[in-house]
Amino acid sequence: MHLATRIALFLTFALLCCSFGLFAQDEYSFRVHEDPTIESELDDYLRAPRNPEAENPHELIESIVAKVDEQTPIMSWVRARGYYAIDLLVDEQDEKAWEITEDMVTVAEFTGVADAIVEARAVEITLHYFSDQTQDALVAIERVLPLMTDIQSPRVRYFAHNLVGRVFHDVGDYEGALEHYLSAYEAVRETDDERTVLRRQFLNTSIAYLQSDLRDYESALETSQRAIDTAKTEGFERDLPDLYLLKGYLEGQMGQSAASIASHEEAIVWARQFDIPEIVLLSMNNIGSSWLDEKEFEQAREVFQEALAEAEALDDQATKALLLFNLGYVEVMTGNAEVGIPMMETNAEIMKEDSTDADHADTLNSLIEAYVEAGLFENATNALIEQRDLNKTLHEREREETLSELQTRYEANEQATQIDLLEQRNELQQRAIENAELQKKLFILFAIVVVLGSVLLFQLYRAARRANRKLKDTNRQLEYQSTHDALTALLNRRSFQEAMKKRERQARYSDQHEYPDALLLLDVDFFKKINDNRGHMAGDQVLVELGKRLKKVSRATDMVVRWGGEEFLLYLKEMNPERLPEFTQRVLQVIGEKPVQTKDEAIQVTATAGFIPLPFGNVSESQLNWEKCLQIADMALYIGKVHGRNRGLGVMGLNVPFEETKEALEKDLAGAIEKGWVHSVDVSGPEV
Repeated sequence: MHLATRIALFLTFALLCCSFGLFAQDEYSFRVHEDPTIESELDDYLRAPRNPEAENPHELIESIVAKVDEQTPIMSWVRARGYYAIDLLVDEQDEKAWEITEDMVTVAEFTGVADAIVEARAVEITLHYFSDQTQDALVAIERVLPLMTDIQSPRVRYFAHNLVGRVFHDVGDYEGALEHYLSAYEAVRETDDERTVLRRQFLNTSIAYLQSDLRDYESALETSQRAIDTAKTEGFERDLPDLYLLKGYLEGQMGQSAASIASHEEAIVWARQFDIPEIVLLSMNNIGSSWLDEKEFEQAREVFQEALAEAEALDDQATKALLLFNLGYVEVMTGNAEVGIPMMETNAEIMKEDSTDADHADTLNSLIEAYVEAGLFENATNALIEQRDLNKTLHEREREETLSELQTRYEANEQATQIDLLEQRNELQQRAIENAELQKKLFILFAIVVVLGSVLLFQLYRAARRANRKLKDTNRQLEYQSTHDALTALLNRRSFQEAMKKRERQARYSDQHEYPDALLLLDVDFFKKINDNRGHMAGDQVLVELGKRLKKVSRATDMVVRWGGEEFLLYLKEMNPERLPEFTQRVLQVIGEKPVQTKDEAIQVTATAGFIPLPFGNVSESQLNWEKCLQIADMALYIGKVHGRNRGLGVMGLNVPFEETKEALEKDLAGAIEKGWVHSVDVSGPEV
């Protein structure tokens, strides 16, 4: 126990001793233990939704609450009123639910019983959470976390840790969520009643989805299989459609196509039994996609056509568009591009209206593959550019969401601290009023109170200093995260843009250095296939390893930037233009000469590059700044993509005046190269 806490308890004890006999009875007089009868009735209330012969659940909880009063043991009193508050929230009686909850929290905190306080606060968190008040829920969690280590009841411990895990999962704190789910699991192991298996099943399902979000697909698959086995043995068949759908997705992510198809077929069987057409269509589409991955196009066509008939029968236009898009892809891959390409383009536009940017980027990837297969390279280039812009937007949004989540947790912690301080201040004020009535009795203790109060203030001062140090550490961490990529630890887009602003402010830059700078833009070849076939965890390991290789091959004065997704940018200071192609070839060699070793296998990786001096030729940067030069390098990169990948294309200078080729540089670099207006250099990557 902290010294400040011991002092506060001693002062409270001294005041209670002095005031003993002045008050007839406390406002509340609850007993601590549980009432077996009330507990049995509350268990019946939990069974009611699954028991057709049971009393109406709402009427049942109302009858139980009517029986509890100030003589009811505090744990049973809190549990009954907590269930009632949640029932009222479900019934959209929000105001009454909050009135009961606030009264329950006040009474529980007055008793000082940790289990009662935590359960009452957990009901408060539940109301915030299901009312979409995430910030308030996080504040309430920060206030209750210190008490959760003192919980004695396994039921309350399960309730609290499971709830906190769900909230943390929703806000993206996956590690924190897993910690609380596992604590809830430990609590379930201490129980042996009719709800033990149900709670364990709920936790297994939640943990499986969490492990999937963490991209730990092997663990998620093991957990989901355990949940499936439990569902079959314990009569939870209603869970099987969702569980088999999840299992099939995980097996697909791990490249286990045959197992994925079998799991989705099981999902379809159970979904038909429980009349869940959405899962039927999802699983059928996933089966067809697995056949596509295996290049078994006729099997894929058969599945997609069967699913299309069901989607039309259900008038599910969104799924219908997806299935027609996939059937168009099959047509292209089986040599019928004149039919398949229009089908894909039409339905891609329909899907775009209701899909996220990430989903549309995946759609574009399939469309690009179809264009290449059909020999429509110009269409493929345009789609690649659109996909690139989408990926840049998604990367920026992901970074903003990460910072927003950190800020939300930080603000919740700060707000919880302020609330606690305010409550402490209010409590001190109330004590001051009471002390005014007891002044004559406190003269003997005055000297002791002064000394102990000074010690308490000193402890508070030390605590404040510790909090300030922690805040400074957090600010330093946020500053680092704002300039570095979270995955690879390379510099990010923002840090490069700041460097360019600083460069522009150096008015005499061109007079100070012998050689110009250069920009080298890299894009990892076939990166989406790595993610699709080997999993996102393997893709992340590839990006981290490539970042390390680029750092080793670069000079100390260069900037290595993760530009977005699978793109990297090298800003090369004072780079001799004559050595730029040689340096680019060395970078491609470093990337591709040695496979990337992941946890499970070695992955051969290559990249395509576009590079350009900065400033470009004899053109002033006021006419062609770094952003336009980077755009030219980007076009050079995508020309390299269209012509085979694992290569680099450098735009080194102009053979005609800038004014004559300005428009071509911005819109049609390939045409400018063909006409001989631009001096370009082509370098090849390693043979793989």
